[in-house]
Amino acid sequence: MYLDPNDNKQGDLVLVENPATKVVSVDDIKAQLRIDSNDENDLLGYYIDAATDMAENYCNRHFITHQYKLYFNEQVNKASLIFPNCTLVDVDATTDPVVAAKRPVNWTDANGAAQESDKAYIDAFSNPSLVYLSSDFPGTTLKDNAANTFYFWFNTGYGSASADVPEAIKQAIKLIVADMYYFREDRKRQFPMASQILLQPYKCYH
Repeated sequence: MYLDPNDNKQGDLVLVENPATKVVSVDDIKAQLRIDSNDENDLLGYYIDAATDMAENYCNRHFITHQYKLYFNEQVNKASLIFPNCTLVDVDATTDPVVAAKRPVNWTDANGAAQESDKAYIDAFSNPSLVYLSSDFPGTTLKDNAANTFYFWFNTGYGSASADVPEAIKQAIKLIVADMYYFREDRKRQFPMASQILLQPYKCYH
């Protein structure tokens, strides 16, 4: 059940867990560039990080799983999950998102005690995705004069492994790294046109 769309609000994001896995590996890039030595492995790693950031910013979504908390100073019934959390790994797109995407919601009550409920859901078919409370969410009275007393948990990205990320995205990142490697000066264009074409179907608009 959806609640009033006009109650849609945005809160403060806090990154809980940053992934160690990269979308593409140094070995992937070396194969792309036909590099045999290990002399520039560190440099290639920096390029991978920068290229991934560029691609994620272009698409307005994470590729590898990140865990977040979304904080509010009041109870909210519905909130947009904008970048960097446009795509949610909690949801199986082939199933009902209300069933597949139940998420915990926490708050600090009027007595200062921590409370938790599983009556929050994610709608991943919206663009951007939405998190909202179910119609049977218990009424709450939050602690007075306290910031960030109400928050949702959720994960973002396609999955925790490189294999979970669409191949077109990985190829786009390889092309961006190659562009950085061969042309090391600052230039007007953001990144190669072929990369933009590959990334365009995965771009999240909000």
